[in-house]
Amino acid sequence: MFFIGIFGMGTKEVDIRTINNMICKSCGRMTSYKLVKTYNYFQLFFIPIFRWGEKYYLVSKCCGSLFELSEEEGQNLEKGKDSVLSNLNITIVEDKSQCGKLICHSCGKEVDESFEFCPYCGIKLK
Repeated sequence: MFFIGIFGMGTKEVDIRTINNMICKSCGRMTSYKLVKTYNYFQLFFIPIFRWGEKYYLVSKCCGSLFELSEEEGQNLEKGKDSVLSNLNITIVEDKSQCGKLICHSCGKEVDESFEFCPYCGIKLK
C-alpha cells in the first residue's frame, strides 16, 4: 500500500469461491480451482473510496498453477453461474506443473512430487 498524508492507494486480493471437480489445464490431474479477484483501490483516511483494474484468476490446487480469466467470465463465476465452466477461455500466467512440486489438496502446503503422502498432514497425494 502507498500512503501520503490522508490519501493512499493499494491492491487487494479476495478469495471468492472454490470450484470442485475440474481437470487442471496445466498438469491434467483432477483438481479444484480457487477463484481469486484482485483490484486496485484509492483510499481517504483508510476508507476505500473507489476501485479499478479488477482481474480474475483461477489457482489450481493440485500443482499451484495460475490462470487468468476474462472479466466477464470471472464476474459470471463470482455470481455462481457455473454454466460457463464447460468452455472457459483461460490464459496460463504461471505454470508450476513441471517444477517437481505438488500442492497438498488437504492442507495447501507445497510438497515434493516424489512423496506419496503429505509430510504435513498425512493425506495420500496421488
